[in-house]
Amino acid sequence: MEVMNDLRIVIPAMNEESSIGSVLERIKTSCPDAEKVVVDDGSTDKTADIARKSGAIVIRNPTNYGYGKALKIGFAYDSGKRINYLGFLDADNTYPPEDIVKLYNLCKEKNVDIAVGSRFLGKNDGMPIIRKIGNRVFANIVSVYTGKQITDAGSGLRVFKSSILPDLKNLPNQLNYTPGMTSKALHTGMSYKEIPIDYHERSGDSKLNAMSDGYRFLEVIMTSVRNHTPISFFGTVGIPIIIVGIILGAYGSIKFMQTQEFFIPTFILTTLLIITGILIVIFGFFADMIVDLRRVIERMEKKIENKNG
Repeated sequence: MEVMNDLRIVIPAMNEESSIGSVLERIKTSCPDAEKVVVDDGSTDKTADIARKSGAIVIRNPTNYGYGKALKIGFAYDSGKRINYLGFLDADNTYPPEDIVKLYNLCKEKNVDIAVGSRFLGKNDGMPIIRKIGNRVFANIVSVYTGKQITDAGSGLRVFKSSILPDLKNLPNQLNYTPGMTSKALHTGMSYKEIPIDYHERSGDSKLNAMSDGYRFLEVIMTSVRNHTPISFFGTVGIPIIIVGIILGAYGSIKFMQTQEFFIPTFILTTLLIITGILIVIFGFFADMIVDLRRVIERMEKKIENKNG
């Protein structure tokens, strides 16, 4: 049996009395030495009592703070133990706790910063079709903008080095915590590895709203793109505007050749679109230069800190 006494597994839970006991029992069987921390995020049922009876450390939030905030509270908890690795999974029995061992070994033995269980590399019976499509789209967007191929940007089964936690600050407090973590990790060059997992139908009702949470997922991914590769973000906005301007200009030119009439509004709109698009792209170039300069300064500051430390 793998010894994992330097691993903390955080389980955010809200009204999961029907499944939290089973999840903890499975964790105790597969990861007996790991520290188990349940963050009860404003439950009104017996989630906290069941978790405590199952041997977990229980932190109770007085109200619902959100999935990401609950994870942050669990990560920051000081139990007095030396924790080198942090893991998390949902409390609804959708993710297999048994695969935490594989993720832990990837981090510890292969020196991977973040190890993720991908729901799209294994058997996925528990996800509605609309969420499957959405998660595929988000993974593809992250892959395009980071240049690193992934299959599941929002997986809630992960293990990562506790030493990188300071580099993951300012992530969202809601369900978009996981795509935010994925995007930031890949943009900043952290090592990131996916393994296949089987994803099952959840116990109880889902707390995810496809529309509002889907929007938050996209927002956090594009915010990360803007903050880390501005030229990609502003190019995505500016280049289509330039293309529309060129198409409109071509249409106006064809109309002029056909009718010998000069359409001033079309000419003005074409000019405005092309100039606006070019300015947006130029702004992206300058923003990219500033981000690169900031990275150089941060690397220098780290070298000075290491030298002085």
